[in-house]
Amino acid sequence: MADDDADKVALDALWEEHRTGGINTYEYNQRRRAIKEAARAKAAAAAAVATPGDASATPTAPAGPGLSVVPPAPAASPPAPAPAADASAPAPAADPPAGEAAPSGGFGWTDRSPKSWGSGGRGDDPAVRVVHPPTGSGVGNGKSFLFIFGLRIARDTDQMMVRRETEQLQDDIAVLCSQGFTVVYDPQGGKKDFLDALYGQGEGVEGLVPAGIYWSAHGHDDGRIECCDGQLVAHGEVETAKVSPGLRLMVFGACYTGSFAKTWRESLGGHPLVVGWGRPVTIDRAVEFLTSNSETDTDFDDLVTRYILADTPIPPLPEQGTQPAASAQGRKQELVDRVGPISELLGSAWRELDTYYEMMIHLPGGRRHVIRLFAMLGTNEYLEGRPLIGIESEVGELSRIVEPDVLFSVTGVPSFARVSLVKGKNDMPDIVVQGFLTHASATNTDVAALAYQVARAADELEFKIFGSDRNC
Repeated sequence: MADDDADKVALDALWEEHRTGGINTYEYNQRRRAIKEAARAKAAAAAAVATPGDASATPTAPAGPGLSVVPPAPAASPPAPAPAADASAPAPAADPPAGEAAPSGGFGWTDRSPKSWGSGGRGDDPAVRVVHPPTGSGVGNGKSFLFIFGLRIARDTDQMMVRRETEQLQDDIAVLCSQGFTVVYDPQGGKKDFLDALYGQGEGVEGLVPAGIYWSAHGHDDGRIECCDGQLVAHGEVETAKVSPGLRLMVFGACYTGSFAKTWRESLGGHPLVVGWGRPVTIDRAVEFLTSNSETDTDFDDLVTRYILADTPIPPLPEQGTQPAASAQGRKQELVDRVGPISELLGSAWRELDTYYEMMIHLPGGRRHVIRLFAMLGTNEYLEGRPLIGIESEVGELSRIVEPDVLFSVTGVPSFARVSLVKGKNDMPDIVVQGFLTHASATNTDVAALAYQVARAADELEFKIFGSDRNC
């Protein structure tokens, strides 16, 4: 426990240093990761000592409450009672590292295999899968729609997300059934469930055309998605030739998947519309997407109406955002003597990077947003070759969920700030807010005002689209 307390104190101190502006987000993440990795190494070493290499040794039960696990079918003879918890055994980590399956109760904390519900080693409970038959006839005759959740079974927060999303899906299930669709609802989706759904072999809907799939899960920043037992699925694991040609809509209720829409679409044969969040979002935003809203045309109900209940052609991927961010082509020499005074006007911390300066702008409501300050030569008419001061701030990845009107909502007042699409890190363009002034005539106050306008506009967009404050 002494080590755990020391780690908590170190993490709390690190957060306070970041919160007060003593370190930037990059430094905070690097140092936090180092503390976490050191703690995991200590826990692993302690577990190795507590669990001897002798195969006949009985593993020690972990201290604290175990995870809820549905037991396998009873054996012929009753199992021996579990050994009493050893007070000296190391307490388990609160959460396994991202991408690892949660440890199963009763097998020792060094066992990382998925929980088994019986023969075959399934990580889900097939009994919770519900197949809703059609209640009417229509465009869905001979077709299916599958709602599958790959959220972790053993995490309370994940199960809360399942419940909240399920509440919003009841009307969708009813409408689809009334149009002839056979609808699957599965709150515990495994890797096989996902792949079978793509191939038209989903349990309970074998032989039906999978017109659409909604997969709700955690997404990783490399485009992979999680399953309910912690397994991961990458786009490269899909056998493209087996994907049903009738699949029209693939909705990922998962972070980062939207920024890999092109990659996922190609792995699914190139024909379905792939929709997902471009970056992490709050639970409220995820639920809001599933809630019918007459003022938008990109929520889940709209997608189903347009591409499942009607035969609207699947749109191509956006071609905008092929140019790199302006700050990536910037330079700093014109701003060496100005960055300090500008940051003092804003009360902001700054740091120097390869082609720009980065500055953290404090905004109302305790929010913050990072801007990039740089110089570049003008290329437009009457400005060719003249040095410009540029301000740029990232919002996040564009996806089909983003309403076009939202992108213009923050630039409706007189300002030098504008919204642009630039080449993203993955498949989809990045949304940025930019502004430019001529270097020769712009005072430090002018530059500070532009930096604040850009930061505020970018932060408003970030909150409207993703509901978070991550670019800080």
